[in-house]
Amino acid sequence: MQPMKYADLHRNIKIRIITDFFTDLTQKSIIPFMAIYLSVQMGAGWAGVLLTVNIVSSMIAGLGAGYWSDRIGRKKMMVIAQCVQVFALFWLAAANSPWLNSVELTCIMFFLSSLSSGITVPIAGAMIVDVSSEHERHYVYGLQYWTTNVAITFGALMGGLLFDSFRFILFSLVCMESLVTLFILLFFIQETMERTTKTGSVQTVAPVRRNMLKTYGSVLRDRKFMVFFTASVLAVSLEFQLDKYIAVRLKSEFSAQLFHWNISGLQMFSLILAINTVLVALIAIPFSKWMARFQSRSIMTVGMCLYTAGFAVLAFSNWALLLIGSAVLLTIGELMYSPVRQVLLAGMIPDSDRAAYMAADGMSYNVAALLGSLGLMIGAVLPSYAMASLYVIIGASALIFFRQSLRPSAEPSESLRCADAS
Repeated sequence: MQPMKYADLHRNIKIRIITDFFTDLTQKSIIPFMAIYLSVQMGAGWAGVLLTVNIVSSMIAGLGAGYWSDRIGRKKMMVIAQCVQVFALFWLAAANSPWLNSVELTCIMFFLSSLSSGITVPIAGAMIVDVSSEHERHYVYGLQYWTTNVAITFGALMGGLLFDSFRFILFSLVCMESLVTLFILLFFIQETMERTTKTGSVQTVAPVRRNMLKTYGSVLRDRKFMVFFTASVLAVSLEFQLDKYIAVRLKSEFSAQLFHWNISGLQMFSLILAINTVLVALIAIPFSKWMARFQSRSIMTVGMCLYTAGFAVLAFSNWALLLIGSAVLLTIGELMYSPVRQVLLAGMIPDSDRAAYMAADGMSYNVAALLGSLGLMIGAVLPSYAMASLYVIIGASALIFFRQSLRPSAEPSESLRCADAS
């Protein structure tokens, strides 16, 4: 089997990977710093309320967008969302310009921008599934993982340099990027809702005629998907421990020498993040190509074991070299399991409700974020070795559920297609 190349991908996928990179780059230069801005302007309490409302509203908008894009088309919904994004970012820039300084307008437009992002994410995910084969998805999701991490890194650097003193310039750049993305969506992206193969033939997939509640009710009754959803929540919840319990523990407990340099807990935490970023940037793409030759079950098993072991060590160890080794382990584990998770999701969702399933899957990250915050509270009571044991239990449970998702359905009438389960 020939290795995948970027040039071999469907035009929509190639365009989305490029536009998503620049969208992530610009969005991540704003979103992480908005909490600080809102806390200064409105107080921490109101800032927390607004951010919570934004997250919940984005989740609801994503569920609605997933439902409607399965009925009226991916491109239409994405264009509508992008028009809202351009409008919101234009006024966000205006509200922080030399001619106008309005906190209220900033809050409203940030809310609209969050809604637009919530609408776009599940539809973009469904669009990629529409025009890709299972063999291609290993490469596509590995490439997406790489571009997202690189964009987040450089976006955070750009925001750190511009957000405080040059906010108008930053928002203007983000608005221009959004306008270019809208132009590309209008004139270069093809509608994909009816395209299910890459053989040149178009197969119409008529959505099941039912309302939104019944649609998501059927998602909740889909046992295989809910097992997968549970596994995703457990796996991603470990990732959210990194900047919560693990960061707090290192700050309070860690102090050591590394090659004759004194390192504080915060410096160690920064080093762990740097190792993760550099490894992803250097090896994600060739690693994803190399993994495509192995079975999904094997990749998932080894990846989750490495991922879990890395977090377990970070939960209790204060030995610098062991912490560095664990950062390498969890990064390699994540590079293995994360793209396979996406391939598995793409293979199990029905054609008629792809975007709805993508929207439901997106909620796993919000639930995992809540568990991440809960882990910080539990860590205040439990000793570090107990937290490490808890991480092992969570990781092992996630692996068990993922492996169950990889099993072919025993029901002959099952209409959902499984990912590679050999």
